Amino acid sequence: MKLELRGGLLFTSLKLNYLGQEKVINNIVLDTGAVETLISPDTVLDIGIEAINSDSVNSYYGIGGDLHSFFSKAVDYVEIGNIKLDGIKLDFGVIDPHGDINGLLGLDILLKLDAQIDLKELTVSFKG
Repeated sequence: MKLELRGGLLFTSLKLNYLGQEKVINNIVLDTGAVETLISPDTVLDIGIEAINSDSVNSYYGIGGDLHSFFSKAVDYVEIGNIKLDGIKLDFGVIDPHGDINGLLGLDILLKLDAQIDLKELTVSFKG
């Protein structure tokens, strides 16, 4: 899968499905420094993903030491390239208040899919 280098960050897209509604989310940063994948909640409101009382709510420290909150929710599936992960839990929280970054593809998914990142060719492939 081709990656796009912009402003020193590697961008890609992913598709997710929640309660039968599918959405492609662009401007996802491939982030080997992120423990978990994080999606901006603004990008998924239109398919019904929002925090409810039964969701787990947690916090993390971002770059610069700012404290951020996020909620976790299981989705039907996530599709990256031609690989589909069923019943995966994702985190949803504000990443970029300017809206240029819609998510972080983190180590949870990259490791699960045995991602192979080729920085010379700006591609990522998955074996998992």
